[in-house]
Amino acid sequence: MGRGILLEIKRKISSIKSTMHMTRAMEMVATARLQLFKKNLKNFYEYEKEFSSTFERISSSIEDIDEVKNFIWQETPSNVMIVVIAGDMGLCGSYNDDIVNASYDREKTLGKAFNSFYVIGSKVNKRMGFDGKKIRNSIIDMYSKPFYDDAQSLSNELIRIYGKGEIDCIEIIHGYSKSSLIQSVKDEIFLPIKIDKKSQNISYDFEPSAEEMLKVIMPQYFGSKMYRILLESRISEQNARQNAMRNATENAKKLMDDFSLKYNKMRQFYITQEVIEITNSSESLKGEESTTHHL
Repeated sequence: MGRGILLEIKRKISSIKSTMHMTRAMEMVATARLQLFKKNLKNFYEYEKEFSSTFERISSSIEDIDEVKNFIWQETPSNVMIVVIAGDMGLCGSYNDDIVNASYDREKTLGKAFNSFYVIGSKVNKRMGFDGKKIRNSIIDMYSKPFYDDAQSLSNELIRIYGKGEIDCIEIIHGYSKSSLIQSVKDEIFLPIKIDKKSQNISYDFEPSAEEMLKVIMPQYFGSKMYRILLESRISEQNARQNAMRNATENAKKLMDDFSLKYNKMRQFYITQEVIEITNSSESLKGEESTTHHL
């Protein structure tokens, strides 16, 4: 009986140890990917910042707004498509659920102005499909490692959908890292463009016209914006997974220590019990020998 319990505890300790090795390995993988994505974002950030500044100067200098009026924010949207970017994998804490819940909250806030969801990530696609949400399109197993060409293709697709006139606004909800330990959800307008009125106080001369330049660089601007969003999303996901796996490893170690302590206590108990039984048996034998000798 005692040995059976000890063997069961040993099996549990072995299982926990295997799990701990797995979670530690996944933490290391998440750390490696996180460093890569951070490096890519750092290298891209200055370019995107300067490009966005140039784009704002051009857009604020537009005189003939009719040329690009469909892409300029003019009034409160009445048909909003929400692009939801989450992960294709789990084991990252509440990361995916936080994004989905934020999307549902936004849908509720929009009310009749909500049009549909455009889903990126198998986890959110599965959840929304189960909940019966209106999904215009879904992309899975594609952006675990974002490339600029992928971002450009996705932004071109969103521009094409917007250009049909079925929707008048595209919002993107995605993960965002406030710090390595704090993951948040960001909601930002992708289309239409909000022109910074303050920049209109500064006069710029463009050749060709600002309207023509805006139409030329617009696809590249949205591609850059999408690439930055995908990188931010993946950095947040890997931060969440790194933290989740680190916590899982620490919990597994604590659990293994608890079982090891329990195993040692029980083993000591059975050893002591066996020693007592042997001692008692020895004393009994001595008593019997003494009685026999007396007779």
